[in-house]
Amino acid sequence: MSKRTTEAWLQSLRQTGAEQAAALEELHDYLFRAVFLYLRDQRRDLAYLARSELRQMADDFAQDAVLAIQANLDSFSGRSKFTTWAYRFVINAAASELRRRYYRERLSWEEVAERETAVIESIATSELYDPDTIVDRKQFLNELLAIIRTELNERQRFALLAVYFEEQSIQETAEQLESTPNTIYKMLHDARKKIRAQLLARYVGEGDILALFER
Repeated sequence: MSKRTTEAWLQSLRQTGAEQAAALEELHDYLFRAVFLYLRDQRRDLAYLARSELRQMADDFAQDAVLAIQANLDSFSGRSKFTTWAYRFVINAAASELRRRYYRERLSWEEVAERETAVIESIATSELYDPDTIVDRKQFLNELLAIIRTELNERQRFALLAVYFEEQSIQETAEQLESTPNTIYKMLHDARKKIRAQLLARYVGEGDILALFER
């Protein structure tokens, strides 16, 4: 990479024609190398990907970052070198996008359908031999999942699944949702209130629900 100064970068990127094109290509190459190393060396969750897939991902992130940086040149404050700002820009953008992808995957009920079925089967039949009770348990748990899917928003569903079904900590869940522990506590409180109201509307009282799970 050439030894452009911050002023030279800004001047070239604000030009038109060949000078701007050369600067954009140079910026893309710099961002590609930076984000590729980030994906390869700092993202253990991507270790399963082939090198060619990481390169393609890095190229996509670099291209998007070049366009975003070009559109946001006026927001550059000059408190750091331009290349430092651009580096942080692409790495932060990549990290945020990977969190969003993870979030979307975790929120997909199709992806966890088999796990849900296994949970229902395990809870419904655990230490029970009465076929009628097993049927009632399964019906209740299916209703519970229906309530979760229809009455809770995506972030509430994610938090509920993470904390109560996957035994994640509040802190871990907050980090994944880019939120705070207090917000997660409030989110879970509101989710439980919605679920409780819907369950009580379907059953005579809490005793009817508890009776299904008494030994």
